Amino acid sequence: MTRRSDRGSTLIELLISLTILGVILLIILGAFRIGVRAWETGERDVDMYQRQQMVFSILKRQLSSACNQSITPEDGDPFVFRGDAESVDFISTVAVVPGNETGNVQVGYRVRSDDEGDGYYIEIMEKNWQPGSGAGKKGVPDAPAAYQLLSGIQTVSFEYLKITPDASEWQAGWNPEKDTGLPAAVRCTVQMDDKKAPVIVVARLLPGMDSR
Repeated sequence: MTRRSDRGSTLIELLISLTILGVILLIILGAFRIGVRAWETGERDVDMYQRQQMVFSILKRQLSSACNQSITPEDGDPFVFRGDAESVDFISTVAVVPGNETGNVQVGYRVRSDDEGDGYYIEIMEKNWQPGSGAGKKGVPDAPAAYQLLSGIQTVSFEYLKITPDASEWQAGWNPEKDTGLPAAVRCTVQMDDKKAPVIVVARLLPGMDSR
């Protein structure tokens, strides 16, 4: 009888030990999965932050180098600068699209809807420019090269700072018919995630900037 009791106790202890070991393994694996997810999220956040900084740097460089030169569209009157909440058009002395020649370029920023329709992305369109014409230089196609800069955006908008002798204010658009020359600054507000604060970038434009 004693031997049978000893054998039963040993089996119960073994089962208890295996159960405890299983619980410990589950805890370790759960912690490991949480750590891996946190690492992947951190990597995505860092990659997105670096991409944002690159795009905002391009935007600020081109806007800060906007010059007081006219764009002649095919279906409208010439203008120096034009913009609304989802688009900006101007001439810049800085080219960022690969393949463009040295010199001024006609730049257009556009806010587009994703194919899935659940977000937006920023697109840049750029082509070489010559005075007195909206077309590119000889040998360069009129159609601008378009590149997608930043995707996965929830909301994005442009605003324009107008300074008058009486006051200064941010406005949702820059209409060449009533707003002459260049705005004092352009503000771009990007909301990537509704759980995080929006990113706001302000680019100052140099008054009187001319063609180089």
